[in-house]
Amino acid sequence: MLRDLWLCERRAHHDLHSPPAKRDPTSPFVEMLWASGVRHEARILAELPGAVADLREVPRHLRAGATQEAMAGRSDTILGATLASADRIGMPDILLRGDVGWTAADVKAGSPLQPDGRRPKVEYAVQVAHYADLLRTAGHGDGTTAIVIGADGERTTYDLGEAIDRAGRTPASLAGELTDKARRMIGGDAETRGALSAACGLCKWRTACTAELEALDDLSLIAGLGRSLRDAIAPAARTVLALADLDVGTLAARGERTALKGVGRVRLERFQDRARLLKTPGATPYARRPLDLPRPRRELHLDLEADPSIPLTYLHGILERQAGAEDRFVHFFADGPDGEREAFAAAMAHLTEDPSAVIYHYSAFEPVAYRALQRRHPSVCSPEDVEALFARGRAVDLLLHVVMPDTEWPTRNVSIKTLAKTLGFRWRDAEAGGAASIAWFAEYQASGDPAVRRRIVEYNHDDVVASAVLLDGLRALPVRGRPPWPPVTAPSSP
Repeated sequence: MLRDLWLCERRAHHDLHSPPAKRDPTSPFVEMLWASGVRHEARILAELPGAVADLREVPRHLRAGATQEAMAGRSDTILGATLASADRIGMPDILLRGDVGWTAADVKAGSPLQPDGRRPKVEYAVQVAHYADLLRTAGHGDGTTAIVIGADGERTTYDLGEAIDRAGRTPASLAGELTDKARRMIGGDAETRGALSAACGLCKWRTACTAELEALDDLSLIAGLGRSLRDAIAPAARTVLALADLDVGTLAARGERTALKGVGRVRLERFQDRARLLKTPGATPYARRPLDLPRPRRELHLDLEADPSIPLTYLHGILERQAGAEDRFVHFFADGPDGEREAFAAAMAHLTEDPSAVIYHYSAFEPVAYRALQRRHPSVCSPEDVEALFARGRAVDLLLHVVMPDTEWPTRNVSIKTLAKTLGFRWRDAEAGGAASIAWFAEYQASGDPAVRRRIVEYNHDDVVASAVLLDGLRALPVRGRPPWPPVTAPSSP
């Protein structure tokens, strides 16, 4: 519950108080993640050395007592422990005996660290800090450290007293705050509110929560405006319509600064423009300035399919466009980890054979994935080769270089699916998506069914075609100033 409270407090509320009938069906991708996580955990736990007490087959209601007995015995490691104190319960994957008592550890399929490579991942930290405090309360540990074992099997020790965010909160203090909030929620005394984000796509409450947000006309319905920004803007405008109507000048009498903490005038006006587009019937996208998108002799639209939990990049898809020639789709597929190097090498050779071709991709995923592939397969190319491939001028990130800085859309997000559909493109498979592709790949590995493989390739083909459709749409966008408000409507016929 503490993890869910950190990631989305509304999800925790629904789990406690909403009828199960309001849940969406669990997606095949989520089920695949569960199965993958169980397999990863089993591999890690099977390799632990020393005297191990395995309590995973002990009935749940007897496990807390069995944990106490195992701690008093000779075991160095306890699997499937249960820790309990008053209204709190914790079930760490592993307990490890050390010089200062016991230390809790959890096995995760992701990286234990945030993207900065230094700070603990917060949703993991609050879980293991909770376990550590239960050990401290029972006199079995000092509560100062905990361990997370990531996808690579390496152990990362968290200092639970070290600041984890800009507010100076530590994993220990944040776990305490969330515990207090959980108690209030269980008692029905905590007000919670959802927020639309990319994470909603896999949540079992997404339909119910989206309906709530629509009824509230919540600010998070605006592309790029998340929970923290919503809370910052709320003193001036609590709804999309209120933001569209807002007189920004009253908040920014002089210059860039406004009365809203962390939200300057330029940023506030951009969100206001998006609010106005959402509230204008028939609104169309526009560019804020002329876009620098010349037509090169040859375009290469690149899209990857990857399973980050393995990790494995299993498909490189490229759409080639050249004046006077038909578009051509080429792809390089890895049937499993053993084929990843060969597919990467073939894709690199294809992408680098014509240095004058411009590569188009959507978001930083492709360069990040290629850097990781280079580290895993250094014989294919050098780090400098990858950087040269994605250098500005040689490659264009349509999301980060064009869409986000210089365009506005009457949509709730700027995913390539949303924007390409706005421009009239449709995917052949209604269930297509990155998560679905990963689930299909897991199915293909299990069955070897060529029809499943074709489904993955067809989805990837549609993705690169969508990239080309978006590029053409961006080139055709009108350059306009801020949208008029109130909306300009055509006069009615006499």
